[in-house]
Amino acid sequence: MHAARNSGKSVFQIQREFRQMAKSDSRINMVEYIRFGLYRSENFTDEERAAYISNDLHWEITHRCNNRGWSAVAEDKALAGLMLSSGGVPVPDSIAVIDTTARTFPGLRKISSADALRDLLQNEEGSVFGKIVDGMVSFGAFRIDHADDTHLHCAGQPPMTYDHFFEAFVAGHSYLLQRTLTNHSHFAPYCSALATVRMVNMVRADGVFCPIAIIKLPQGENIADAFWRPGNLACEVDVQTGEILTVAERTGLEVSFHDDHPSVPGLKGLTLPHWDRLIEVNAQAARLFAPMPYQSTDIAITEEGPVIVELNYGGGFDLPQYASGRGMLTPDVRAFFEGNGYVFGGAAKKKGWFGR
Repeated sequence: MHAARNSGKSVFQIQREFRQMAKSDSRINMVEYIRFGLYRSENFTDEERAAYISNDLHWEITHRCNNRGWSAVAEDKALAGLMLSSGGVPVPDSIAVIDTTARTFPGLRKISSADALRDLLQNEEGSVFGKIVDGMVSFGAFRIDHADDTHLHCAGQPPMTYDHFFEAFVAGHSYLLQRTLTNHSHFAPYCSALATVRMVNMVRADGVFCPIAIIKLPQGENIADAFWRPGNLACEVDVQTGEILTVAERTGLEVSFHDDHPSVPGLKGLTLPHWDRLIEVNAQAARLFAPMPYQSTDIAITEEGPVIVELNYGGGFDLPQYASGRGMLTPDVRAFFEGNGYVFGGAAKKKGWFGR
C-alpha cells in the first residue's frame, strides 16, 4: 500500500514489477524493494534497477567466494586484532577481555569478576569501549565514561554497581575492552561518537579493488555507528578522493537523502582527512586476510591517522546501496563474484516477499 500510495500505481502494478525483480539475479525482497525506492520506476533506468542486489544473497555469495575457515579469524575480534597488529596494521588499543571461560587471550588482561573490572577501570584515565568478542553490527556495545569505587557509568545508562553490570549487562558474553578512539577534528562536529568508514574489499590477483566506500556517522545518543540505529547517517565516499557524496538516513519505510547534514552544514562535499593513508592501510589489512577475497573493513579516522576498528568476513549488500542510492552489482562486482565461483541465475530458493 505504501508503494502504491506514493507512486500512483495500482497494487497490482507494484506486485507485478516487484515479482520481476524478485525473479531476476537481484532476488530483491519486498522490504528492499520499498526501502531502495525501486517502485519509483521513473527514477531508474532498467540497467540501474538491475544493479541492485538483495542482502539475502550476502552469505551465499560470501561463502562461495571465501575460505570459510577464515571466518573464525575475522569475526573473533580479539584474534583479528592480534593478527592485524602483528601485520603492522594500526588497530585500537585493547586493554582487556571480560571472559569467564577457560580461554586465555595472548597479550591481554583477562577480567573474570566484578572486582577485577573495578581494579582495571580505576587505573584508566579515559573512557573504555566494549564490544562482544564474536558479536556483529554493534549489538551489545557499551562505552564506560566514568568509574568510581562503587559504580560505573555507561553512556546512555544510569549508574550501576560492578556486580549488576557483570550480571545483567555482560550476562555471560565475552567482551573486548578498548580505549575509546576520537574522531578527527575535521569531521567531528558531524558525529556524536566514533564514526567509521566501511570499505568494501575485493582481493584480486592485481590488488585490492574497492568498488564503494561508506562513512557511518552516529548521531544523538547513539554510541555506535550502525545504520540501523535511529537517527544515524551513512554517506557514500568517493573511493578515489575521499569526498562525501551523499547523506542518507533511514526514515520510516524508506531511506531519505539529505542535501547536507540535518543540523550542521558542510558535511556533503567535505573531503575526509588522511584518505591516501586510509587506502594504504585498508589494502594492507585486506591482504592479510586474502583467503577471504570478499571482505570489508571498518576504519576510524583519528588525528593521528586511520585505525582499523574491525575486519569483516564478507560485508552486507544493504548498507552500500542504502547510503549511495545505487545498486552494488556493477559489471566489475559481478565479474568478481563469478570469478570466485558464484553462479548468478541459478534456481532461486522460494521466499516470501519479506525475505523469509
